[in-house]
Amino acid sequence: MVQTTATTAQKPLSDLDRDALERAIATDRARNAACRQQIDDKLRREPWLEVARLAADRCQEIAVCLPPWQCWPPCRVQPDDMDRAGYQHRGISQSAALLRRMLAAGLSRYEPDPVRALEAAEANRAS
Repeated sequence: MVQTTATTAQKPLSDLDRDALERAIATDRARNAACRQQIDDKLRREPWLEVARLAADRCQEIAVCLPPWQCWPPCRVQPDDMDRAGYQHRGISQSAALLRRMLAAGLSRYEPDPVRALEAAEANRAS
């Protein structure tokens, strides 16, 4: 019997996303010695993109102060999740709304500190 695995084509990582992911790794590593060790260990064993996405996830969770019931930061949702029934109670709609604002402002979905980056983008637009 031949085993097959499903594959999905991933679009290439944009320069904007790569920059945000690199900053997420740096931010997560700088948090404390345990985080630095964990990221370094993961980078030795796992693909860079997986580790970088984990770092972005953790940075966003902290930056937007996700409460325990709000399970997904903006980098883990899709913009249309805002409109899905039943997603309000887990905070997914709020993360999707924030992601929509981020993308509209020209930011990466992986921005380590979405709120601060949005404030800076909006201030630049007002100038």
